[in-house]
Amino acid sequence: MDLASFAENFVYLLFKLREEDRSLSERAIEYFWTNMLLRKNSFRENYFDVFEEFALFGKSGIERAVLIEKALKEIISRYPRFRFIEYEGRYVWIFSEGPELLQKTCAYVDSFVDRLAMVDIFKKSGSLYEALLSVSMESDLLEGDSAAPPQVIDSMVELLDVQHEMCIYDPATGFGRILYGIFKNNTLENLEYAGLEADPYRHRIGKIALILLGLNAVNLKQGDPLARPEDGSLLSNSQYDRVIIEPPSSEKLLSFRIKTGYVTRDNLEVSKVPGSQWSYIKHGIECLKPTGKMVSLIETIALEDPVREIVDNDWLEAVIELPVGKGNFLRRETSILLINKSKPDQRRGKVLLVVPESERQIDWFDIRNPIDWPSRLTEQYREWVSRPNRSGIVSIQTIAANGYTLRPRDYAISAGLPGRKEVSYEELINAPMIELKEIGEFITGGNPERVGYDRENGMNSETPLHGDEESGRIYLLERVATDSEGVIDLYRSTRHCRTQLEVAESSTLRKSDIVICVGPGAEGVGILGDILDDETVILSREHVALRVREEYDPLEVLRVLRSDYGRHLIREAKAAIFLSGMGIDALEEMKIPDIVRKK
Repeated sequence: MDLASFAENFVYLLFKLREEDRSLSERAIEYFWTNMLLRKNSFRENYFDVFEEFALFGKSGIERAVLIEKALKEIISRYPRFRFIEYEGRYVWIFSEGPELLQKTCAYVDSFVDRLAMVDIFKKSGSLYEALLSVSMESDLLEGDSAAPPQVIDSMVELLDVQHEMCIYDPATGFGRILYGIFKNNTLENLEYAGLEADPYRHRIGKIALILLGLNAVNLKQGDPLARPEDGSLLSNSQYDRVIIEPPSSEKLLSFRIKTGYVTRDNLEVSKVPGSQWSYIKHGIECLKPTGKMVSLIETIALEDPVREIVDNDWLEAVIELPVGKGNFLRRETSILLINKSKPDQRRGKVLLVVPESERQIDWFDIRNPIDWPSRLTEQYREWVSRPNRSGIVSIQTIAANGYTLRPRDYAISAGLPGRKEVSYEELINAPMIELKEIGEFITGGNPERVGYDRENGMNSETPLHGDEESGRIYLLERVATDSEGVIDLYRSTRHCRTQLEVAESSTLRKSDIVICVGPGAEGVGILGDILDDETVILSREHVALRVREEYDPLEVLRVLRSDYGRHLIREAKAAIFLSGMGIDALEEMKIPDIVRKK
């Protein structure tokens, strides 16, 4: 049976098991990796007598399950490093009480594993581990959360810059994918690995696979660095050359609490929150040597309120925002955080910020269209350059002035301001940020109050803006149609109100007011040009207007808001307004670079 055929058939059976219960697919995956490890050990001289005594291979079903458990018990008694494997009753249950499909799946695993020679295990285990684990997480056969795709893991490993005789630590190892990424990409000598994993199932599967693949897993322990595991040897005064981490998200943290028995009150009420992503990152920093380097994933939203110590101590080297993925891989906005306690001299006092090349979601696991983005990312980091609309080198003074936010999009990296040639790109991205409510006041729209409604005339949208009409014309701005410079075309954007309306002076629009569409499903931002003396323009409820204060240039504000960066901010603000059901606070708190003052 060739590898491709087995993988295809095994994944098909896993899908069928998941239809009944995902725990069944997880049980089958654990059975497969445990059998692979046993098969490998059966070839080794120091384990050979165990397998000869129990005549394990060549059998299937309940008889084999009994022998597997006896063999594991014997091996664990001789070699305590395998004590993390749970065996008592687990395999017998499959063939005595488990569903028929689970029994057939595990028997199929037996038939495949028994045909493997030692050379096959060394050649095939790595590709099986990567492919089957990626498929399982992406397809929800295993609890995948928003796991990092293989391409991102490879980029993180490259950014980590591992060298000979280094010690590497991962305080949230999961299934061990990141540590294996380091192991497979480095033929370096004398690397030491250490890690912790809170969830017992992930720890068990990950450690079994990593031992099978040849990694020295003696210092991979079950435990949570924030809860302090019983084995404190990884934590007490331990410092590492490199730390790499995918901190548990809030969803994962809750799952861990439930799975590991931390829930202490009824109805799954969590008595103590185990810690934020920043808590894990702070722990990683504490474990770094003075010359150490750390690469970590972090949900982008968490970058709004970072640990200020990494900026003040000039440890932060880069923040790289990743494209959002489809399915389970990076389904939330995520960034790579790169911390270096010994930054090169030319990078001191500076941070590289990078935004994605595309706003669209991407399929990281599309074999037909492989993603080559990570190679461009690492190349850009090595070159340490600014690229208009995609990356910028920002001073730590600017970061501090902007409230320590580390979100790349909170800076005008993707501004791409047309016509602003007098301001350099470096000046643009290093400009302090300023909230829109400091630049001007907002005017909100609404339904006009009619006075003496005329049934015959009502409101006539066909009345042209310019023509022989009575004075005192009132127009309701219902959309934002602009020319190439962003000036609103009143004829195309308004409709004439033929009925008498009671309009407050404070709610009427003026020349140079900036109008933003906040209605669902529509976008637009523009500035008002000349309005005739006998014309009054009011806003519909789908729009708000920003009246810029005298010391600021409305045209410069408009350019920022019409840029890629500005449109992104407006989309995020609209989403916040829609989800919260509140007022325009999200618009008022939008930050743009403070380059809009009059000269």
